[in-house]
Amino acid sequence: MFDRFLSTLSIVSRIPVKVKFTFDPSRMDYYLPITGVCPALVGLLGAGGCSLLWDNPLLTGIIVLIAQYCCFNLFHLDGLMDTADAFLGSADKEKRQAILKDSRIGVYGFFAGFADLALKTALLCALAPLVFRYPAAILAYPLCGRFAASLIPCMTGPANSGGLGALTRDSLPVRCILGLITGFLLWLPLAWGLLKLAALIIPLRFETGFFGAAASPALLIPGLSLVIGPLTALFYARLYKKSLGGYTGDALGAAVETAEIIYLMAAHIIL
Repeated sequence: MFDRFLSTLSIVSRIPVKVKFTFDPSRMDYYLPITGVCPALVGLLGAGGCSLLWDNPLLTGIIVLIAQYCCFNLFHLDGLMDTADAFLGSADKEKRQAILKDSRIGVYGFFAGFADLALKTALLCALAPLVFRYPAAILAYPLCGRFAASLIPCMTGPANSGGLGALTRDSLPVRCILGLITGFLLWLPLAWGLLKLAALIIPLRFETGFFGAAASPALLIPGLSLVIGPLTALFYARLYKKSLGGYTGDALGAAVETAEIIYLMAAHIIL
């Protein structure tokens, strides 16, 4: 279990794993959603730290995203931009494959990356007044994104036999769902415990009514991951299956970014 979790984390994170472990990515479908707890934790710590220094939701949102992307999401953003370059323009199968392998960014990719970051910043800024009332619900968007990515190999096969496709070919939907549930069961008490611990050490300027939201619509937001994840995964699975014959690592990255935005939009609408 420890080896499988660290193996998955080492693939999707830029933070070097210094602990010795045996590389075993055979259960990425289960552990990929769980790794979403790590960027969610970065978001909570970043938002909490910034809120103690200033009352500027826009600046806080930007810093939270910088921290999350530097540690985890740059791979996924690259996948989204490569997907936009390959599929928004007119190209045949061979050209799309060449675009996905090209390290350069085209105009479609630049626009997709800009729109992605702008939307996330705007949504986090709009949700800032509610973040510390419903931290576990709002900041759980990384779990939803990685859940969507874990489902793509369950819907179509890899475009080639090497790379990330070879590591995820045996994915099962039930393990993806169990991974999402496990991730939320870890994230909920972790977020609550950190806020309560912070309240004992320093006087917080924000409301921490974590369990006070038990009867509120906020509880619907994590549940929406079970809808957002499969729909996002289905979109990219069909897109890549139709054009390339199967998914690549870029499809997983694009699914992470897209599902995170949809999750934050749902949170904004509900709250």
